[in-house]
Amino acid sequence: MNKERLITTFCELVKIPSETPNDKEFISYLEKLFKKEGAQTQLDSYGNLVAKFAARNSSTKEPIAFCCHADTVKPGIGIEPVIENGIIKSKGETILGADDKAGIAILIEMIKSSAKHPPLEFIITRCEEIGTEGSSNLDYSLIKSKIAYVLDEENIEDIIVGAPTKLAFIVEYRGKSAHASEPENGVSSILAAAKAIASMKLGRLDEESTANVGVIEGGEVVNGIPEKTKIIAECRSCNHNKALKIAKEMETIFRNSAREVGTSIDIKSEIKYEAFRIPEDSKVVQLAVKALKKYDIKANTLVITGGLDANNFNKHGIQTATLGVGCRDIHTTKEYLLIKDLETSARTVIDIVEGLA
Repeated sequence: MNKERLITTFCELVKIPSETPNDKEFISYLEKLFKKEGAQTQLDSYGNLVAKFAARNSSTKEPIAFCCHADTVKPGIGIEPVIENGIIKSKGETILGADDKAGIAILIEMIKSSAKHPPLEFIITRCEEIGTEGSSNLDYSLIKSKIAYVLDEENIEDIIVGAPTKLAFIVEYRGKSAHASEPENGVSSILAAAKAIASMKLGRLDEESTANVGVIEGGEVVNGIPEKTKIIAECRSCNHNKALKIAKEMETIFRNSAREVGTSIDIKSEIKYEAFRIPEDSKVVQLAVKALKKYDIKANTLVITGGLDANNFNKHGIQTATLGVGCRDIHTTKEYLLIKDLETSARTVIDIVEGLA
């Protein structure tokens, strides 16, 4: 493995803007790069990139997949990476983009430096940052692998083996507008929304479940009874049935407040992704545990309450764990990348594919 090349590759990648949903130009760049390295590439109807590499110095026919996402959060235009004291950070006005371009840099280094490997499938998804939209819409008929890794977490010792079901709500209350000086002639949609929110248990519900109201929009003028108010909310749990139960309870509260105040209500709900849990003795987990152990790192298998591309891969029968790449303070302008961890993560995935060969 070439450490300096890995760092240079990463710094080149983060300079290419790919803020959600404007990540197609970056995916086009990666497609050309993977083709240059010998891949057969294909874009599915959503714009996700699938790059397939033939086996190298191996008769193994069973492929293994690796997934990273192309998009970043904002502000991600004009990123200037700065290297100092063993870390890479942005100049300060933007994110760094290590989430998830550190993972992509690792894949590029893997294909450049691994002495041998089985058939490989690289999947670069779009729009992960707005709810794993890319992997939700991925054409899974293009993927032949039965096991996979997503490179998209912070700590390199962590192996994510489980994640939650998430349900999203868009709730719209419709009351009756009136002048604020004549409130008896109106029906306040904001009041209905406020009663619902005040009646709802939000935040951490238990060790595996959360609920949140993230957006509330309503009213137009201070001296008017508001006719329309919209709420955007969510709930999630690592127990799928529990997530459905929480969602049903939230919907009941939304409807009860509409009935109490006298508004009409429209509720749209959607399962954004479904919970999964991989056995800790599964092949995909134990391969990573063994590879980390080589570098005196004790693997930490854990379940999180955040959504991952791995949710959708597991839903489609591809047993998928998520590995760390060494980034910190993601989604902020203080984001940085530990070079030592980046290097170790790259060596780990190279060891995994060379071992499978």
